[in-house]
Amino acid sequence: MDLESLWATLDDRLLPLLRSYRERLPTLDVSVKADKTLLSEADLAAQELIVESILEIFPDSGFVAEEDDQPLPRHGSPLWIIDPIDGTSQFVDPLGREYCSVVCRLDEGTPTGAYVLAPELGTDTSPISIHWSAEHVTVNGMPAVSLPQRSTPRRASVTRSKNSMARLYESELESIGSQLKLRTTSQTVDMIRTCLDLSEWTGTSASQFDLFYRRDQKLWDGAAGIGLAGAMGRLARPTHPLRRNFCLTFDPDERWRVGRRDPRCHPGDQGYPSGAPGRRRPPAQQSSPVAEVGTSAARWQVVDFTGTGPP
Repeated sequence: MDLESLWATLDDRLLPLLRSYRERLPTLDVSVKADKTLLSEADLAAQELIVESILEIFPDSGFVAEEDDQPLPRHGSPLWIIDPIDGTSQFVDPLGREYCSVVCRLDEGTPTGAYVLAPELGTDTSPISIHWSAEHVTVNGMPAVSLPQRSTPRRASVTRSKNSMARLYESELESIGSQLKLRTTSQTVDMIRTCLDLSEWTGTSASQFDLFYRRDQKLWDGAAGIGLAGAMGRLARPTHPLRRNFCLTFDPDERWRVGRRDPRCHPGDQGYPSGAPGRRRPPAQQSSPVAEVGTSAARWQVVDFTGTGPP
């Protein structure tokens, strides 16, 4: 079976599962994790369903998933990055809509497919399902449309943790007329709204972004969005958001990979120098990472191996 068959299977299974939990929010079991984010029983059930569905078709798979307390095979091929519910705080809020389930496939460290199901993001809380397989990206079964690039970002997703200090570039973006989204909901939803035109399904272009920027991003929050950006003819670049190439841009000579710090994961690749845990000090010929990721289970990073660095 091909990747599209897996995405169709997840559509059939995930949507009713998530709806069933949304229907009983008052009795939903919700806890607070060590990183102060929420974990619900729906997260665990969705992750289990996703893993089981993948193993039915790709039995030799390995997994990196947000709810890492569940025992999962670490080593295998292909490798799957899973966020069962990105935006759990929105999911447990009866009025919340900005949440989604996310799956990204990696082959030799490179994103090669992605699945995003946002059950209530569309008009009248209708579902939006995004499939990326081979060279094709679809939204609810229709060919995806890329957003135009703009010389100045009208809207920017530059979210940060609650009670964290404002960053200098926030006021700089506002000074050139940008409207900022600062409150974190679902980073994946914001990333797809930066590279895909969803207005046909949401009924408005007001929720689209010209810029997504996040300094420290967990792998499961970013791998699918970065892969989809590339599939739509754009790439995330490690650049200051106010510079000329502030947005996701296309460069056929660049590629993005997702890799572990341990070079044994990809013996042919160089570029995993030693450094403090959770940080990367790139050699001079390599560009800086767009996201630096550290987790208790494994340290992952999104790294540009062939780019020439920020403009």
